[in-house]
Amino acid sequence: MNLPRQKLVVEDLRLGYWSRRSHSFSLACDGLSFDVAENEFVAIVGPSGCGKTTFLTALAGLTPVTSGRLELNGEQIEGPAPDRSLVFQHASLYPWRNVVANIEFGLKAQKRLDRRGRARVAELIDLVGLTGKEDTYPRELSGGMSQRVNLARALATDPDLLLLDEPFSALDAQTRELMQDELTRIWQSDGAGTGKTAVFITHDVPEAVFLADRVVVFSSGPARLVEIVDVRLPRPRGSEIKRTPQFQEIHDHILDLVMSQTQPGRRAAPHDSNAPVAG
Repeated sequence: MNLPRQKLVVEDLRLGYWSRRSHSFSLACDGLSFDVAENEFVAIVGPSGCGKTTFLTALAGLTPVTSGRLELNGEQIEGPAPDRSLVFQHASLYPWRNVVANIEFGLKAQKRLDRRGRARVAELIDLVGLTGKEDTYPRELSGGMSQRVNLARALATDPDLLLLDEPFSALDAQTRELMQDELTRIWQSDGAGTGKTAVFITHDVPEAVFLADRVVVFSSGPARLVEIVDVRLPRPRGSEIKRTPQFQEIHDHILDLVMSQTQPGRRAAPHDSNAPVAG
């Protein structure tokens, strides 16, 4: 059996930043080590302010690596590049561009908006369920529709790594559930059904379990690796899987790990890289 190749390598990674006010260096992530396989969907959870978003911005090339390895396809990440696309919490669409023009933006910036690029945009509009909305402007879109455009824009350039920073946190509960279903459908449908390699940041444990192949749990800041939890739930997944005992068991385990980082006396044991992965 052929094992999936490593797409992303994180080894003894330290990230931080200098404070102009205090003239001191603060660590955001300390000694992180794990891999992400090709076509794998990995979610990262942890206490608020632990360093999740800093880690994601480092993957995007927006935060410099202090020390350690952060490699994509065997190359150290040293800055932004077209092999990565970032989906933000807020859609951040250009208000003067309609749906098509917003999705085309990355391709146009990369001088790839040829016949093939336009065909890709049309394919993505259908994939994210925006057929008929091509000429609509952001002010006329709901929050969920705006995030569909945002996701399509990120996928249009065919990135090797899709980065998602709490993309549904600003949505109401019903729309958030719908968008989770839509993201699993889109992720499983794009790229001939194999799924893009994706790293997804969230505070929502049920969301992480529903979407991911594995959930990486970060400690309180500076972020260290607490545990990597395999989500051994079948794909394709529908929302009904959230009501199964298997889902609840994985959810409860991850929630306990996160809570152990914020409540004195419940702190989880340090991660042992030689220990079996929980599932």
